[in-house]
Amino acid sequence: MIYDYEDNEGWVSVWVGNFPDYKALDDYLSTQYFDSSRAEEALAGLFLPENRDRPFEKELRELFEGGTFCQFEYDFGLTFDEDFREAEVFDAPTRELTKLLEPFSNSGDFLPEAAKLDTGSLPEYNAAVLLYNLRYTGGVEEADHNGAGLRFLGCFRCEL
Repeated sequence: MIYDYEDNEGWVSVWVGNFPDYKALDDYLSTQYFDSSRAEEALAGLFLPENRDRPFEKELRELFEGGTFCQFEYDFGLTFDEDFREAEVFDAPTRELTKLLEPFSNSGDFLPEAAKLDTGSLPEYNAAVLLYNLRYTGGVEEADHNGAGLRFLGCFRCEL
């Protein structure tokens, strides 16, 4: 089942990762549009054979058949409302979640809990993505594309 953001008010889901710049992150998070007559051909190269047995793969294919595709949604098996998304790429990578997450809206609500996570074994990151009103439990922990990608960090209580 595709993970949907409905009925998850009061939560924020957080991903951290590495991207060369904000444009690369924004491209990863944004919906691509295809000519509907070429959608099947375009999507054939985007749907990976090794993912065909994922529980939500068929639903994603049906969702994207209308001529749209979002790499982030595909990688993590979810849909989201862009109005509830914040994302940023910072100049210097860090393991300190406080530095990565403090600049975001409402970080005071969830930063104390996020800061408790043991990040000692994680690499340094320069990017973060937050989806408000979404409590992600989709099970995909990490996605990587040519050295750029995201790792799911967790869900935290957060009031908008």
